[in-house]
Amino acid sequence: MSGMRLLDRHVALFSGSLRTLLRRESDRRRYADSPYGWLFQPYMGDESVALACHVTPTSSSPLISLAAVVLSQQQVCTSRAFVTTIGPAEHSGSVALRRHQLLYQTEDAVLPSSDNLSDLVEFIGNRPIVGWQLDQRISALNALLREKLDFALPNAQVDVEKLHQRQLRRLHPHVEMPSTFAQTLLCWQVPSVPIQSLLGQATASALLYMRLQRILAEAA
Repeated sequence: MSGMRLLDRHVALFSGSLRTLLRRESDRRRYADSPYGWLFQPYMGDESVALACHVTPTSSSPLISLAAVVLSQQQVCTSRAFVTTIGPAEHSGSVALRRHQLLYQTEDAVLPSSDNLSDLVEFIGNRPIVGWQLDQRISALNALLREKLDFALPNAQVDVEKLHQRQLRRLHPHVEMPSTFAQTLLCWQVPSVPIQSLLGQATASALLYMRLQRILAEAA
């Protein structure tokens, strides 16, 4: 278990640029005495949050559909999930918004208000975030958070695509690397999960992360 936590810290350290790490530290100091201060404190538990996110740009605020699901070292808790589409008021009831919800299988649609975004960051808490191509997937979400709450997600982050690449190069340096999410799941024999929905994608990311953790622990 200590080896698994060491991996978490190692990957989290290199999952962002130096600029990102410095900004997180600046935000932590700035919000130390605010109601959000606890979000910037180091997480001491054994849970993470797998996050899947898709964005459609619009002329104003983008449409953002996301799913977040809690995982521990033993299981993915799909009963503890946050699934929603965030869109500006002018898209309320629009064809574009409905299509986004149908495409990514989200039921709730909320405005990009500070209250609604607070619900999301409080669900995630200060737990580490894992996800496929995480930096690019949540960049629009972080921009929206900075606009409404004045900070981006401060959490330690693990991009499972980068973790997959690192592990495959270590084990099979001459094998052609799978490039898609679906191919990667097959590569590591992750249990079949429907990935059409965002909740399915978040769950599959969590299972992939757990699988790679176990492989590394067995090799240690």
